[in-house]
Amino acid sequence: MLRVMLAAFAALAVGASGAAAQSYPSQPIHMVVPFPPGGGTDALARAIQEPFQKAIGQTVVIDNRGGGGGSIGHEIVAKAAPDGYSVLVSSNNQMLLPYLIARLSFDPAAFVAVGFIAKQESVFVGSADAPWKDLAAITEAARAKPGDVQYGTAGISTPMHLATERYAILNKIKLTHVPFRGTGPLVTDLLGSHVKLGMSSLTSVSQQLQAGKLKAYGLAAPERALLAPDIPTFRELGFGDVDGTIVYTLIATPGTPPAIVAKLNAALNASVATPEMREDLRKRGFVAMGGTPEELGKWTAVQAPIWGPVLQAAGVKPE
Repeated sequence: MLRVMLAAFAALAVGASGAAAQSYPSQPIHMVVPFPPGGGTDALARAIQEPFQKAIGQTVVIDNRGGGGGSIGHEIVAKAAPDGYSVLVSSNNQMLLPYLIARLSFDPAAFVAVGFIAKQESVFVGSADAPWKDLAAITEAARAKPGDVQYGTAGISTPMHLATERYAILNKIKLTHVPFRGTGPLVTDLLGSHVKLGMSSLTSVSQQLQAGKLKAYGLAAPERALLAPDIPTFRELGFGDVDGTIVYTLIATPGTPPAIVAKLNAALNASVATPEMREDLRKRGFVAMGGTPEELGKWTAVQAPIWGPVLQAAGVKPE
């Protein structure tokens, strides 16, 4: 009798889950951005918001939850109901959170992959009055006085942070990292000369570079960017393979049903697939991607083995 009852309950649960997936979405979807407004992640989320709404057939609300290098936003979605109404715009640093937070209240590997959104390059920039002529001068100054040269990023473990630390490791210098609560606050302090150097997403500083309000020292990418083809890469300048390419992804709460994930993935791919949207993203400094949840899952799994050692070499310890 007990086995019959358990089987009946299981059948009811499956039926309820299937019914929920069929009616999904019946209410607004919250797209959590784990950084403040004004940065690259926020710009991308807002760029795809309207086409995603049309594709999914429901209102999409952008919800900025900055702090903790992105961990606060991740935690909010990790602990949300697994019903597809809370999704997260994440990036490369998802799997690196255990290297930063000693008592992490969620498992970064448990998130459900939805798909790739886009990618963009990172650029090493200086304030208008930064005292260094070029990347060679920065390297020389850092070598002469280890730790004296400071640089800012959107936060610890972000691709921008990892890329700059790799530059330091490859060139045997020591820099001092100043983490901000997102790229927006970093750019504000760069423009005000409160910090002289920063590794930023190209999107967040392209207008300031064109206006001469900031200056570029090198592109942290395998090749030059279409948005700024005049900025040479670290490799071209002779400072090694420094890649701070930011890969933006869409993930969902652990336990989200596959049928709902499939709907989210279809809407995401439709959002970035049109020539008009790809061109719009290109103008903003992004390269549209798309893909399957399985592809994203495989990519996510290899991030910690690649970048974990860089964090350790930089002396970053969980707190």
